[in-house]
Amino acid sequence: NYDAILNPVLNRELRRTGGRVLITIGDTDIDFSPSFNIFLSTRDPSVDFPPDLCSRVTFVNFTVTRSSLQSQCANRVLKSERPDVDKKRSDLLKLQGEFAVRLRHLEKSLLAALNEAKGSILEDEKVIGTLETLKSEAAEIQQKVEETDVVMAEVESVTNIYRPLSVQCSGIFFAMETLNQIHYLYQYSLQFFLDMFESVVKSNVNLNNVTGTTERLKIITTDLFTVAFTRIGRGMFAE
Repeated sequence: NYDAILNPVLNRELRRTGGRVLITIGDTDIDFSPSFNIFLSTRDPSVDFPPDLCSRVTFVNFTVTRSSLQSQCANRVLKSERPDVDKKRSDLLKLQGEFAVRLRHLEKSLLAALNEAKGSILEDEKVIGTLETLKSEAAEIQQKVEETDVVMAEVESVTNIYRPLSVQCSGIFFAMETLNQIHYLYQYSLQFFLDMFESVVKSNVNLNNVTGTTERLKIITTDLFTVAFTRIGRGMFAE
């Protein structure tokens, strides 16, 4: 729970007096700065926020979810195992972003031309010319988008090969998170897990001279469980 003294701040209970903007905190009137921001944070993922608080603040949730961790691990293993596919995926995402920006510029150009048009729009050569340009460039962009969609589907099919490994990664990490229910000292950060994952993927001697994707995936998965068990078991209390 937060201190009730913060309610005037959260409610923005401001008043103007003689050119001053004031807010009352407790029994004291304080000058309020327009650049003032307040940040409230908690490390408790199970905390329940009351509706009246939710309506007065903006929430930013940094909690790791299974799906987000799966995506992160899939991207990391793809970057390590298939850097060519990862580069192609990054280039396509960048290209799609550029297409979106280009379309926005075309829309702004059309709106500007319509705003500056005098008389009948159908007789304004500038508007007609802008429309023709927009039509041709939009068709060109649409064709390129369809081409990138085909390549992106191919990239996605390769990424799906590594999806089972990312699911296993998510399962291991969230199993690690539940260990604090046994003892409060058994707490492991996401960075700890990712460092462990990177060591298995990038510095694994068992992967030397192994080229098959299926074989490499099997080794990475097995070694990830082994390394996780070894590192976590080393820190467990012995009865």
